[in-house]
Amino acid sequence: MAKRKVTLQSTMKRGTFYWVCDVNAESDDEAVVAAENLFANEMENSEDWTFTDYNVE
Repeated sequence: MAKRKVTLQSTMKRGTFYWVCDVNAESDDEAVVAAENLFANEMENSEDWTFTDYNVE
């Protein structure tokens, strides 16, 4: 297994959301599924996190 950096992008009605994480996976497809699962786990505990960085243009 190799460590892979995955960026998921979701274009929503009011903006675009990016999820970037590192996962261990054997293939790109496996890496995407692992990243999606990590995101789902984080969303279950969304009260535990806040946005810590921003960019305004």
